[in-house]
Amino acid sequence: MTDRTRRALEFLTDHGWGAALRRPLADDASFRRYERITLGKSRAVLMDAPPEFEDVRPFIAVARYLKEQGLCAPEILASHIKDGFLLLEDMGDDLFVKILGEDPAQEKALYELAVNGLIKLHESSAPEILPAGDEIHHSLAHYDMDLLLEELGLFTDWYMPALTGKPLPPQDRETLADLWRDILLPVTKDLDCLVLRDYHAENLMLRAGHVGLAQLGLLDFQDAVIGHKAYDLVSLLQDARRDVSGELEQEMLNKYIRDTGQNMPDFSRDYAILGAQRNAKIIGIFTRLYLRDGKADYLDKIPAVWQLLERDLQHPALAPIRRWLKGHISGKTRVQAFLPKSFMPQKAMILAAGLGQRMRPLSAHRPKPLITVAGKELISWTLDGLCAAGVRDVVINMHYLADQMIDFVDKYYDHRLTLTLSDERDQLLDSGGGVKKALRYLGDDPFFILNSDMIWQEAAVGVQGQMLPGMQAFWEAEDMDILMLLVPRDKAFGYDAAGDYHRDTKGRLTARGGAPQADYVYGGIMIIKPACFKNSPDGPFSLRQQFDQVEKSGRLFGMIHDGPWYHVGTPQARDDVEDIVIKCQDG
Repeated sequence: MTDRTRRALEFLTDHGWGAALRRPLADDASFRRYERITLGKSRAVLMDAPPEFEDVRPFIAVARYLKEQGLCAPEILASHIKDGFLLLEDMGDDLFVKILGEDPAQEKALYELAVNGLIKLHESSAPEILPAGDEIHHSLAHYDMDLLLEELGLFTDWYMPALTGKPLPPQDRETLADLWRDILLPVTKDLDCLVLRDYHAENLMLRAGHVGLAQLGLLDFQDAVIGHKAYDLVSLLQDARRDVSGELEQEMLNKYIRDTGQNMPDFSRDYAILGAQRNAKIIGIFTRLYLRDGKADYLDKIPAVWQLLERDLQHPALAPIRRWLKGHISGKTRVQAFLPKSFMPQKAMILAAGLGQRMRPLSAHRPKPLITVAGKELISWTLDGLCAAGVRDVVINMHYLADQMIDFVDKYYDHRLTLTLSDERDQLLDSGGGVKKALRYLGDDPFFILNSDMIWQEAAVGVQGQMLPGMQAFWEAEDMDILMLLVPRDKAFGYDAAGDYHRDTKGRLTARGGAPQADYVYGGIMIIKPACFKNSPDGPFSLRQQFDQVEKSGRLFGMIHDGPWYHVGTPQARDDVEDIVIKCQDG
């Protein structure tokens, strides 16, 4: 029995369901899992949302709000917020998608019911903050320009590179983002209603024995935000998982516009814009699910989503996007199934074997990478960033208090990453020697090397996207042997030295040398070719040898990080960074 399984059983036992029969229900694209719980004639649903990945508080808060608005979300029978368990009312098996598979004649009636649910929801303006329990609240994000563009980054940063195996050039990404900014303006104004975001046939239920809106059961709404009224209508009528005819789509769109008194031209424009944004996002999500999460089930849906996107692109407001896509993605590519090509280095090494002398006394009984910041080990911050970028295999070297590193790896929770330990217990090999010993695990292609005593955060939405994919987009194998992450010296938290490198306009680096200062600090992350270790010595040596060697050949480059970066090298720095991170998490 795993620790997670034991905790679930304890939760059920505490609430009188320990002896219940348990049957898995369908998983979704997240890390949440569901089980039907049966005890005699009583039934319920267990939501298992591992807190490392999911937070149940938004579900609780939004469910309460929906019920207050006269809509039917599952009753929450019991909860353990810290462990990520909810016991929910069992609303049955009659999902819209199931009913329509058995009786297509009900399609119009079910979609009218769903549209009526949106009309009811949109009668009230959503508050900024929703209660989720005693002294627990959930703040609703806004579906504003930043969030819409962030989601569109899934298309440019995952789907586009997966077509060719190469990241989209930064200038192309910037051009497309600028086009979207102009087009999205109308749908970022006067945002006031709750948007459930996944309002479609697989998340809507027909509740037997009820009439009117009481028939409509709502599921999967924990990602709700405050946004535009057209968004959930798009989600319903342009369903990535179920074909909805153009005729029914237009009939339901007209019904919503008529029943709510919307301006037909303006609302139809906004509907098309949000449809294009959502469908582009979904294409990116389905690609990421394969490349990052190893889920191939969604790939064959991409051509159908392309058809929905092309339908939206026919609106005149989207002509600039239609022209850009025509110049970059052929019609044949859009309609055929494809196997995404990996565009990121698939392997990385984290340097974690050091003694952590400057971190004492915190490191007296714990390796520095396992010291926590805001409840998470330093190395876990790095691993989460690698996983988010699609890296699959990570090598970690160990020496000091190695048994703790072994225990950490054995219990590591994210199945998407394969962790391999490189054992330096017999001899500490320094940074260069440690990497050289691990080359047998890292293969023949360029890979990441990361320090384990820094935390980075992504820049605001812009042309670069996530930092690690941004490095890959900057990487030019023909010209570079090493690409370093650089942090402007005056923005490097926890760093008080004179700087490491000068950088020319093309990104080529030269060491500070005898100069009193350099503008940039090495940020503890690089892409490097294995060939850099050819003719390197055996035993301990510093990566400084590779840096100097590659610099002399003119093949050492650097990319500037635009977001926050924190060096966590001392107990005081740990405390300071923890305060910053907690404030960011609290909004």
